[in-house]
Amino acid sequence: MAGLAICGLAFVGCANRPTAQQLQESILIAAENDPTIDLSQDQARCIADRLLDTDLSDTTLDGLAANFDEPQVLSAEVNKVEPAVADAAATCVDPNQ
Repeated sequence: MAGLAICGLAFVGCANRPTAQQLQESILIAAENDPTIDLSQDQARCIADRLLDTDLSDTTLDGLAANFDEPQVLSAEVNKVEPAVADAAATCVDPNQ
């Protein structure tokens, strides 16, 4: 993730929880934009599913689904996003591939 845009609390409640498909597509677009990342559809779906299982808000998850590279996230969750993504990736991506 190149950077995180921060949403204030005024945006809470405006976002709908994204689907796993929406997150997967955003993850794959981000991977295509980074030549050092090679993800399969299944790996991206796994990461999406894991992120949906976290306690990240709908607003933050919606920001990830809209633009995984530079998502708009709640200011209260800015420090939770990268660890959540890293944990999901570590679970879903085999480093020996």
